[in-house]
Amino acid sequence: MVRLKRFVLSLPGILIFLIGIFLELSLSGGVLWGEVEARSYTPQIGDLGLAVNCPLMLSPTGSGTISAAITNTLDEETKPVVTAEISRIDGLQQLRQTLDLAPHETRITRWTVDSSYMIFGRLILVNIVQSRYSGLSSRQGACGILVFNVSKLNGVNSFNLLCFAALLCILLGAAIWLRVNRPLDNYHRSAAQACGIVTGMATAGLLAALPRWWGLIMFFDALTLIVLAVVLIEFVLFPGRQQY
Repeated sequence: MVRLKRFVLSLPGILIFLIGIFLELSLSGGVLWGEVEARSYTPQIGDLGLAVNCPLMLSPTGSGTISAAITNTLDEETKPVVTAEISRIDGLQQLRQTLDLAPHETRITRWTVDSSYMIFGRLILVNIVQSRYSGLSSRQGACGILVFNVSKLNGVNSFNLLCFAALLCILLGAAIWLRVNRPLDNYHRSAAQACGIVTGMATAGLLAALPRWWGLIMFFDALTLIVLAVVLIEFVLFPGRQQY
């Protein structure tokens, strides 16, 4: 009876904790979705990678700037063509410009996007191609931008607020659970350690989303879901199995 009472009192903390975890997974998963879609939206034809700087999130009423640094690595003047391929519901839009670069010169190219470029309901897909010119190798980079906002905040502030809300829910949920279950026995100590591992992996996935390391996002998010499923089965659905 005492164990049942403690479990019932722990439920609000568990639910708040899970809300925080799923908020982190939603943010990192949204970034992962955009990166995968951006790379599959157009053919990858560049010889080398190109770093493309995009906002992680835009509001439906806001706009953002995409930029890429184009470098002439040769000892002679080059005139590469740079093409920005940006998604649109009515078809891919291509914006081209020819750069006149002195030897070893680097120039920042910029484009502005807004929600008119949105497809799939929530994404803006961007692909930047620097063409081959003489001995200068072609380069290509891509990024996906989430279109979402909280209230009337812009995209950056919305993303930051959701990150803060996720962390707050995780800490608040853990504090409620610990308060109800103190002092911790071996069973509750094991549960706390397992939830700590889940928190660490989900947070690592969110941190990997900031520089758009989509491979690490995929790894940490998948691992988080697997471990979280094990934790829910072992400590929530069938807690009696861990008591013996």
